[in-house]
Amino acid sequence: MRLSLRGTIAALKAAAALRRLRLPFSEIERRRRGFVLIQIDALSHEDLLRALERGYMPHLKQLLSTTHRVDRWRCGIPSDTAAIQCSLMYGRKSDIPGFYWLDREQGKPVICSWPLDMNGVETRNAGSRPGLFRRGSVYMGMATGGAQRAPFTTSAIGRTSFPPRLTGIDALALLVLHPWRLGRAAALTVAEVFIELWQTLWARLHGRYVTPEGVFPITRAFTHVLFRELATLGIRLDIFRGVPAIYANYIGYDGVAHHTGPRSPEAYRALKALDRQVRDIKRAIDTIALRPYDVYIMSDHGMTESRPFDYLHGESLAQFISRYAVRPAADLSTREHRDRAAFRQVEELAAELGPKTTSLMSHLADRGMRLAMRLGTGPLQAGLSDADAGPVLAIYSSALANVYFTDVDHRPDLSEIERAAPDLMAHLADHPGVGLVIARDGGKTIALHGGHRAVLEDADVVDLSFLAEYDDPALLRPQLIHLARMPSAGDLVVFGAYNGTRVVSFEQHAGAHGGLGGPQQFPFMIVPRDAGLEFGSVTDATQLNEMFARRYRLLYDAVADGPATPSVAAR
Repeated sequence: MRLSLRGTIAALKAAAALRRLRLPFSEIERRRRGFVLIQIDALSHEDLLRALERGYMPHLKQLLSTTHRVDRWRCGIPSDTAAIQCSLMYGRKSDIPGFYWLDREQGKPVICSWPLDMNGVETRNAGSRPGLFRRGSVYMGMATGGAQRAPFTTSAIGRTSFPPRLTGIDALALLVLHPWRLGRAAALTVAEVFIELWQTLWARLHGRYVTPEGVFPITRAFTHVLFRELATLGIRLDIFRGVPAIYANYIGYDGVAHHTGPRSPEAYRALKALDRQVRDIKRAIDTIALRPYDVYIMSDHGMTESRPFDYLHGESLAQFISRYAVRPAADLSTREHRDRAAFRQVEELAAELGPKTTSLMSHLADRGMRLAMRLGTGPLQAGLSDADAGPVLAIYSSALANVYFTDVDHRPDLSEIERAAPDLMAHLADHPGVGLVIARDGGKTIALHGGHRAVLEDADVVDLSFLAEYDDPALLRPQLIHLARMPSAGDLVVFGAYNGTRVVSFEQHAGAHGGLGGPQQFPFMIVPRDAGLEFGSVTDATQLNEMFARRYRLLYDAVADGPATPSVAAR
């Protein structure tokens, strides 16, 4: 802790807030070094360098010029947040074939942005492994990593809160202690809706592709501003109380980049606010931290410029498959799922943060939110019913699609699919919107690309040269095999085509990830120069877990600390 007037005032305010909110100091010995891992969701290494060069992230640039360096690493497949967070937190991703997929046993879609679904995904993929953050806090994550506290985290929504439910006096105390931060958050939350509407209109007037709105202006306001500011406040308090392992996932750039493109002015401007969060967290470490901390800033994956499959070709992937599969195919629209999840998160936030009051205004706000949820989810339920009726179901995760033949009681081999639909595979692999198709046959993994067909387990590297447009074929081979072997992977796994600049997305996205091609596979890690960790050789996010666990192994030594507190995920 650096002694200064600013530091003293910040420490007094933090101590008052902790006392008011009844948050305890960490019991782990304070001489042990902790770490703070800040994630900027979906920002590729390439776009980070562009943003730094163009002056969007001055605080991060200063950090890189003094104490830190930046490494480019490979996140693996699928390049989706849920898979990568489970990889980081538990060192495995045994069954996460995208962001959305079909649960074969239950016959229902799995939606990673739905709290109950994500809790099940985390539990199954964690197995018996303890989470990397089991003695710490996680903010705005998909998975908890075993954290003792996980505010705004999808798999823990409804079972944790930040702060603990406030009374009117608590809310007043926070306002008095942090008037600028909370006042700014409230004002920017309202302003963000109008900023989004104006930016979308401006982009369309200039002929740029923009994803259809849905409830995006509302989700942008809450997740990009209110959640962000409250999370940073919580992290600063955690730093003061000595929490040894802290993780935060800031999703503002990801949402805007999906909507208007990863290199759009709107997406880069979203990085300015995230740069301020890095500054505030680093300042807290320098002034009020009760233990030494290492600070890492990372992204989980990148994002590639994209255009939707149906926008380019006049029909969805499922409609195309229907023409050659003999039986009708349906696609599961995912935008409505994101909308529903957003309403769910806003409702939970209102329940967690709202002062205990029976005022008419509070009642009306609650009723209005529930009505909005019903209006937003009605079309979703109808869409699910329609999708479930088809014998072939295509479920999209941005630039990746899992296709299931649901009218058979087993996972069909490629040869079985080809007997039932002789013309399907040739036309699918040759389609200009499709880059690669993966399937299983006789216990082997088959890759189809145009006129190429290769058995991944047996093929020579020369025979896999068609993979070179995405990355090193020797690195991609085991990852594609692992994806195809996941129990919940599609009978066909389809990757959108990549032309060297843009990738084809199966969702309505102007920026895409989840699959292969371009910056989406190459995130960054900003690391302290003296940490002794090299991330440039990382080829899959599962490798990160061991690297952090080994570096900070003393945090997890239970001999001196006693038994770990049960994690949020286990409650």
